[in-house]
Amino acid sequence: MRVLLLRLRRGVELGRGVRVARGVRVEVARGARLEVGDRCVLGPHSRLVVRAGVLRLGAFVVLGDGCRLVVHAGVTLGDGCLLGPQAAIIDAAHSFDDAESPIRRQPLAAAPVVIGAGVVFEPGAAVLAGAVVPDGAVLAARSVTRPAG
Repeated sequence: MRVLLLRLRRGVELGRGVRVARGVRVEVARGARLEVGDRCVLGPHSRLVVRAGVLRLGAFVVLGDGCRLVVHAGVTLGDGCLLGPQAAIIDAAHSFDDAESPIRRQPLAAAPVVIGAGVVFEPGAAVLAGAVVPDGAVLAARSVTRPAG
């Protein structure tokens, strides 16, 4: 039933054999897209928020309990990625250009995130805007990955 409801949403494309656990929340804004590959598993209480751009999950991607994916520019996960519990991918952050203005009032700076095939996120690992993670990488528990430089 959860998969059927997800298939009926505007901007959502699901592959074959996708499993959606209880408590999964999906928000796809007008003009944004969610593409979920074959045999993906969206774990319990995961949240996928696509404000703009495309969130693309390759085949056999598994999201653990309570994962958070927030998309403003674009996020791509390669085939066979495994996101442990509470893992997060966020492709935008507030800028800090104006010291006189509160951070919440400053614009978002978004940059696409690309995660290679077979990447493993241990529990609580996070990837931030602009990061590129190579195939087969293992992101340590509670680590934060951001672009070099």
